[in-house]
Amino acid sequence: MASQRSSRFVDSRLLSQIVSCFSFFLISTLLGEFSEINVVAAQTTNPTDLQVLHEMMFSMNSEYDWDTYFPDPCVSGPQGIVCTPDPVTNVLYVTQMQFGYISPIANIIPCSANATIPSSIAKLTRLDTLSFYNCFMNSSVTIPAAISVLGPSLRLLSFSGNLGLTGSIPQGFGNLTGLQRLVLSQNALQGNVPEELGHLPLLIQLDLSHNNFSGPVPATLATLPKLLNMDLRYNSLEGGFPSSFSQGLHQLQRLAISYNKLTGSLPENFSGLGSLTFLDLSHNQLTGQVPSSLGSLGVLEDLFLNSNSLEGPIPDSLGSLTKLVRLDLSSCSLGSTIPDSLKNLANLRFLSMSNNKLTGEIPPSLASLPRIFTLNLDGNELSGPVPFPPTFVKRMGRNMRLGDNPGLCYTPQLVSIKVPLGLSKCPAVPPLPARAPTPPPPVTPNAASRRMTTFRCNIVLALMMLVAFTSVF
Repeated sequence: MASQRSSRFVDSRLLSQIVSCFSFFLISTLLGEFSEINVVAAQTTNPTDLQVLHEMMFSMNSEYDWDTYFPDPCVSGPQGIVCTPDPVTNVLYVTQMQFGYISPIANIIPCSANATIPSSIAKLTRLDTLSFYNCFMNSSVTIPAAISVLGPSLRLLSFSGNLGLTGSIPQGFGNLTGLQRLVLSQNALQGNVPEELGHLPLLIQLDLSHNNFSGPVPATLATLPKLLNMDLRYNSLEGGFPSSFSQGLHQLQRLAISYNKLTGSLPENFSGLGSLTFLDLSHNQLTGQVPSSLGSLGVLEDLFLNSNSLEGPIPDSLGSLTKLVRLDLSSCSLGSTIPDSLKNLANLRFLSMSNNKLTGEIPPSLASLPRIFTLNLDGNELSGPVPFPPTFVKRMGRNMRLGDNPGLCYTPQLVSIKVPLGLSKCPAVPPLPARAPTPPPPVTPNAASRRMTTFRCNIVLALMMLVAFTSVF
C-alpha cells in the first residue's frame, strides 16, 4: 500500500511539473507574440510617405475609399505595397509599389479607367521598386518627370502593357543612377531613345520593346558596363547598327533589335561581344555580307539575321559556333553554296536558309547533325539529288522543307518514304554504252621489214642445219 501511494505521489508530482512547464512555455509564447504585436503596433509610417501612398492609391483607383479600408497601408495593406522600417528609428518608409493586373492570383491594386500618377511620387525618397502592369489602357497618360527625382534609390522601374501610355521618356532619367532594371515594354511611347540612358552605371536590363520609338540606336548605350539584356524589338529605330557595341558591352548576353528599320552593313568586328548568347537583328533593312567575325561568338546559342537584304556567301566561320541551337538566315539574298562547316554544329536544332539564292548541292553532312529538328532550305537554287538517307528523311518528316528548288530531286531510295518533299523524281541514269574492242597498235613499215628479215634468216638457218644433219647420216 505504501509503495502504491508513493508511486501515485511521484506520478502526481511529475504530472504537476509537466503542467507547470507547459504553462510556462504557453505563457512565454503568448507574451512573446504579444510583444511582437506591440512592436508591430508601435511601428508608424513616415507621415509624408503615408500621405503620398494614399494619394497614389486614390489616383490609381478612385472607386474605393482607401483611407477607410487601409488607414495605414504600410502596417496592414494590399499586396504590392511594401514598407521597410528604418534600422534606427523603426519608422516605416515605402520601398515598393506595384499596380495593375498581373494574374488572377495577384491581389494588387487594380487600375481604374481614369488612373493617373500624381507628381507627389517624387517625395518617396526610399522607393526602390515602381511597377505598372496593364494599368493605363484607355486614357492617355505620360510618364511623369517627377520619377526622375527619385535618383539613386530606385532600382526597378517598369511600365508594361499600358496601351494608353504615350509621350516620350522624360528628361532626367540619367539621374536614376541606382537603376538596375528599366522595363518600358508594350506601351505607346514614342520619340527618340535618350542618350542619357547610357549614364546608368548599374543597369543590367533595358527593355524598350513594342513601342513607337524612332531615331537611331544611341551609341552611348555601349558605355553600360553591367548590361546583360537589351531588348529594342518592334519599334521604328533607324540608322546603322552601332559598331561601338562590340567594344563596350562585354557582359551583354541578349541583344534584340529585330522589327525595326536599321540600314547599312553590319560591323566587321563582333569579337567584343564574347558573352552574347542571343542575337536577333531580323526584319530590318540591313545590307552587305554576313560578317565572318560572328564565328568568334563562342557561347552564342541563337542567331537570327533573317528578313534583311544581306548578300554574299554564308561564312565558313559559322561552323565554329558549336553551342548554336537556332540559326535563321532565311529571306535574304545570300548566294554561293551551303558551307560544309555547318556539320560541326552539334547542338543545332533549328536551321533555316530558305528564300535565298543558294546554289550547288546540299552537303550530305547535314544529316549527321545529331539534334537537328527543323531544316528549311526551300526557295533557293539548289540542285542535284537529295543526299540524305531514308532514315533521316523519315525522322525529319514535315519539319524538312526542300521545295521550290527547280534543280533538286529525290532518288529512288526515297520513293518509299511517304514524306511530301515537294520535289520531282531524279531522272533515270542511262546505261553506259558497250565499249568497242581496242584495236591493235599500228605497225610501222620499218618494224614489219625487220620482222620479215628475221623470219627469213630463221628459215635459212633451219635449212642449213637440216642439210648438215642429213650429210652426217
